[in-house]
Amino acid sequence: MKSKNIFLVMIGVFLLTVLGACGGDNESSNAQGAWKENANLDAEESMDDLYEKAKEEGELVVYAQSSATEQTVNSFKEEYPDINVSVTKVSSVDMLEKIRLENEGDVQGADVVVGKDSNGFWKNELLDNHMLHSYHPNHIADNLISPYDQYKGLPIITEVITVMYNSDANDNPPIESWWDLTTPEWQGRVTMKNPLEAADIQDLFLTMIQHSDEMEADYEETFGEKLELNGTENAGYEFVKRLLDNDVVLMSSMGDSVDAVASSTSSEPPIVIASSVKLRDVESDGLPIQMVHDITPKVSVPGTTSAFIIDGTPNVNSAKLFIQWIAGGDDGTGAGFTPFNNPGTFSTREDIEQDFDVPGLEQLDLWEEDVDYYYQNVNELRDFLIQTL
Repeated sequence: MKSKNIFLVMIGVFLLTVLGACGGDNESSNAQGAWKENANLDAEESMDDLYEKAKEEGELVVYAQSSATEQTVNSFKEEYPDINVSVTKVSSVDMLEKIRLENEGDVQGADVVVGKDSNGFWKNELLDNHMLHSYHPNHIADNLISPYDQYKGLPIITEVITVMYNSDANDNPPIESWWDLTTPEWQGRVTMKNPLEAADIQDLFLTMIQHSDEMEADYEETFGEKLELNGTENAGYEFVKRLLDNDVVLMSSMGDSVDAVASSTSSEPPIVIASSVKLRDVESDGLPIQMVHDITPKVSVPGTTSAFIIDGTPNVNSAKLFIQWIAGGDDGTGAGFTPFNNPGTFSTREDIEQDFDVPGLEQLDLWEEDVDYYYQNVNELRDFLIQTL
């Protein structure tokens, strides 16, 4: 009888624990729902109205990946002196872990995050779990180029991982197809950052794998023969294998790889697979670098920097105002976008002018980002890269 009573007590304790945990989850869910309702993220509010409300709030903290956002914070301070604002620079991978841990610990470390998703982890682990929220004011979203008007978060700029070459040594682009990089002519003459350390290069490879039918058709169009797979799953993986097996030169950073191409004095200089943002150095430092903007089967896939509001922020009006500011304001001419307005960083707004010697975003033949595909397949790609490198 005694043992039976002990057993019943244990069952009771267990049920109380479970019910308590469920109650905690419900309280958290209710609090989140109340915050989102009060945040009114779908409201149409002018920047002047937001400024008046923001004056009553605390310090705005921004997590950002780039120094451009730091410059935007400076112009924001000048335009809105009654708002205290600071920025913390955080890498994409660290951002994921930082926001997740702060959310789990009920710590409000920041109010806004500006950055680029990493292999779909932001979307699948932060957005889908309501740690980040989209803010799409219609007067800005209505000017977004398709398909960026359908993106989560507010897209600010996009960039592409593509091929760049030394323009002093080449009057015209030296390649026409991605497959050209796998030929003997380019053996040992292609440089790039180690793809195991570059999520954006992984996203390009994953996109080629996802669109392996296009890669296969382009191979046959380029070489006039059927593609034979060498133990790989499809034409996308086959391209990655042949590229890496062609003595590609791996470097520790994209900047170093671009500099190596720009500074080459060889009559047959290397070419580089890198982010188009490096084209800003053409203007600032006079580097002889140009982008191959017409390459088959597609130029690349975008890597888009967006702004999000972090769940639970008490400074929601300041956060909204800052996001409108960094996006270029009402008509796209605001100083908040100026640090991003460089060659190779493509505005997602059709009403922002970019007068550079680079085709505009709508002129580039690009695949569309599929962050869910990246998230589901990146581990398989990484295993493949480890085996191939």
